[in-house]
Amino acid sequence: MGVDVLEMSRRRHGELVVVSLAGELDVDNVSAVRKCLSEAAATPDPRLIVDLSALTFIDTTGLGVLVRMLASLRDRNGTMALVAPDGQVLRRLRRTNLAPLFPIYDTLPQALA
Repeated sequence: MGVDVLEMSRRRHGELVVVSLAGELDVDNVSAVRKCLSEAAATPDPRLIVDLSALTFIDTTGLGVLVRMLASLRDRNGTMALVAPDGQVLRRLRRTNLAPLFPIYDTLPQALA
């Protein structure tokens, strides 16, 4: 049974911090994602873009960490947008009625504009 490793990267674009996730986000790696997002948001008035375009799977624990991070950011006058082109991740966000919580873009350049 093959395990799809989650890859994470973080980079700055001016005032924005882009966190890119690739692979599968599930209960096995959600704590690493939570830590990465928390570190990315450790600024005054944090503005995050979470690029999910290379994510092939997300489970409910992964969705939960995104929603909790959004709530945490809003409490600190921060923002969080998602990049989620049409696919499994966007369908899961829509099916769970979480999509309306986030600004969602098809591409990273659109989110950065």
